[in-house]
Amino acid sequence: MSTLQLLASLTPIISVMLFLVLLKLPASKAMPISMVATGLAALFIWQMDSTILAASVVEGLLSALTPLSIIFGAVFLLNTLKFSGAMDTIRAGFTNISADARVQVIIICWLFGSFIEGSAGFGTPAAIGAPLLVLLGVPPIAAAVVALIADSTSVSFGAIGLPVLFGMEQGLMENGVSMASAQIAQHGGSFVDYAQFIAMHMITIDLITGSLIPLVLVSVLTGFFGRNRSFKEGLQIWKFALFAGFAFTLPAWLINYVAGPEFPSVIGALVGMAIVIPVAKKGWLLPATPWNDFAENDSKADKAVTTEPVKFSQVAAWSPYIIMAALLVLSRVVTPFKTWLNSFNISWTGLMGTELKASFATFYAPGIFFVLVCVFGFFLFKMKPKAIKQSITVSCTSMLPTIISLGASVPMVKIFLNSGANASGLASMPVALADLLANTMGSVWYWVSPVVGIFGAFLSGSATFSNMMFSGLQYSVADNIGMNHAVALALQGIGANAGNMMCVMNVVAAATVVGMAGRESEIIRKTMPVALLYAFTAGTIAFVWGGF
Repeated sequence: MSTLQLLASLTPIISVMLFLVLLKLPASKAMPISMVATGLAALFIWQMDSTILAASVVEGLLSALTPLSIIFGAVFLLNTLKFSGAMDTIRAGFTNISADARVQVIIICWLFGSFIEGSAGFGTPAAIGAPLLVLLGVPPIAAAVVALIADSTSVSFGAIGLPVLFGMEQGLMENGVSMASAQIAQHGGSFVDYAQFIAMHMITIDLITGSLIPLVLVSVLTGFFGRNRSFKEGLQIWKFALFAGFAFTLPAWLINYVAGPEFPSVIGALVGMAIVIPVAKKGWLLPATPWNDFAENDSKADKAVTTEPVKFSQVAAWSPYIIMAALLVLSRVVTPFKTWLNSFNISWTGLMGTELKASFATFYAPGIFFVLVCVFGFFLFKMKPKAIKQSITVSCTSMLPTIISLGASVPMVKIFLNSGANASGLASMPVALADLLANTMGSVWYWVSPVVGIFGAFLSGSATFSNMMFSGLQYSVADNIGMNHAVALALQGIGANAGNMMCVMNVVAAATVVGMAGRESEIIRKTMPVALLYAFTAGTIAFVWGGF
């Protein structure tokens, strides 16, 4: 591979870094430019077949329908709760649990945030959790930092398993055929079964790395933002922090083992909250004196969040999420219901005369459940027509940048993956990069693998996109160096989770909602070391265990 061809294969990465990170263009502008740059590099330097290139764009646009439906549904539900006043009830409920800021951070960001990640994903946990913390008196920058760090382990199963079930499946597709077809055949014959196998490796590693995140959260909170800048003050509640860590990861492990990767974060978080909140209320595993000793707070904190009088009971306010979780479980576990929903899927084959194909799960995709729950919320919360209109209007208008971003990102990734159909005799771009990386870094891939995942999430703003871009590369490197394929993919996923802490889109969103826009670099300086430590620890565990 020549230097020019190497640069062409790196075009998706270089262009996203240039336009999104360095030039700070919004994703709705940076991603279309990056897609065009990738397409031109693939066509003229990689000499990709023009028909396959065009079909890849169509495939990407059609494949984007599933995540778009989920994102819209999640945004719609959040706006329904907001304009009905139910979110104020949820917010108020947290204030009665504990006066200790460390406990509030763990419950709101680690447990409640994991629930939001499992049901919605796409950066919403930090955007919800950070303002809640500010409302309770946590400094805005501190709130943004800990909310982002907490939104990590649960990302493996975020948005109903989308990073694994959609991101990795699409990332392993090459010219309409999965690179992992042999592995899939060994694990039940469908990618869902193989995804569950990969996810078991991820959550098993996270029984250690993930369970430590609550302890990291409180240490960062007191060490960087406490009046005494003391990490020791965070470590003082190590018993409670570890208890909260395992209260989520152990149920999540069990749910994935029994039912797959679609709802371990949702159910794990619900179980965790049911266990941890009573313990916090009783003061068990906690010091006698609550901690709330921050350095001088920012005056913007009082302006970051406003509240309305509580209108509903906690049960009523939480009922849409409870119903959503129930629908997800039923649709994934009850086989007749699952089969019936899947019978409405739309499939496109032979795109533009090629072997490429795409599909859209119209009823099986969680987006439809979100919409149904929202309609239920209209009646439950007795929303006035004006509030309903606001919820719908705000949700629809807020989707435009996401539609543009996804509408460019997924085709870009498809071009990247399908570039093996070319006149230059080269393998596809990810496979060519894998060969290069395997020859230069194969001996330390256990540690490089999650860093690749971090890089993908940092650039694309999504663990799902990171898995789409680099799962094929990870699989090919594992092939070349004789590494367990599932472990390599698990480390990719864990790295993508860690990258969620510092990805530009999430950081901008978290900073904005707490009134700290413009201080994103300060937030990234706090989250980046944690993300890298997370990845290094995961790689070390996988290396020591020898690929399970």
